[in-house]
Amino acid sequence: MAGMGPPEECEPGEIIKCGIGRDGTYVGLSQEQTRNLRKSYPPGRGPENPERWYEYVAVIACSGNDPHFPDRVHCEYATTYCEERQPGSSGPYSYIYRRIVDDDGNEGAYESVAPTCYRSDVPPRSGEPVKELTEEMIIEQFHQTDFALPSMSIEPPDGRTLVNLPVFYEAVWPEEGYEPDEIDTTDIIGFEVRIRPVLESATYHFGDGNSIGPTDSLGGPYPDGDVTHEYAEAATVEPYITVIFGGEVSVDGSAWTTIPGSVSVDGPLNPLEILTSSNQLFD
Repeated sequence: MAGMGPPEECEPGEIIKCGIGRDGTYVGLSQEQTRNLRKSYPPGRGPENPERWYEYVAVIACSGNDPHFPDRVHCEYATTYCEERQPGSSGPYSYIYRRIVDDDGNEGAYESVAPTCYRSDVPPRSGEPVKELTEEMIIEQFHQTDFALPSMSIEPPDGRTLVNLPVFYEAVWPEEGYEPDEIDTTDIIGFEVRIRPVLESATYHFGDGNSIGPTDSLGGPYPDGDVTHEYAEAATVEPYITVIFGGEVSVDGSAWTTIPGSVSVDGPLNPLEILTSSNQLFD
């Protein structure tokens, strides 16, 4: 069933909720039914003899996903289906699969159970309640974000400048990694977690022991940039930028909230040769 998309017809079954309202037809388990899957055991097993149990996985209903890769692909209709037909659910629209596992480590084949818009309420296995998404999980994921490492655009260009000449610096974000306001979307125990880096400050290290910052300025080119420095003597230096990222998080489409703490990252070194000049008169 995974990857086939939302069903077009409403066919109630033993454990499938089917209702028709102003937003259309919803086919899938209710939130309570989804959570109660933890009470189901293979035939002949139960809380008193739990040597065998069902292991559950929720597969997002997009082509390319299966029980072994349940959230590899995110597609629009899996999200909009739940937004339109089951408002308030966590989504995205998913098919629940289960397999039998036992104490000896034997694992059966996955079988389809039912669809649901309450993906985050699917239990991990028989007898275990739904795992709760904690602040600690979000903070850990925030620190694992692939942040963009800011490099420097320097004027004069070409990696050379003169003593006592103002040098203009500007922070430049590469294509790799997540820069401020770009959204990193991931899945944590069935929750869609979106993390948005926020620039808290930047410090410009000029390579000669001097620096400017922390500041919220990204600098700029000549003549209006506000991050400048003059070198007093000839040398080869390697200026770089240190950025402090804060973060915001949205869970299953909720409003953005601030993530406690921050992350410090250093950009790459930018070699710069400082030269001297002299005047010479000619007849």
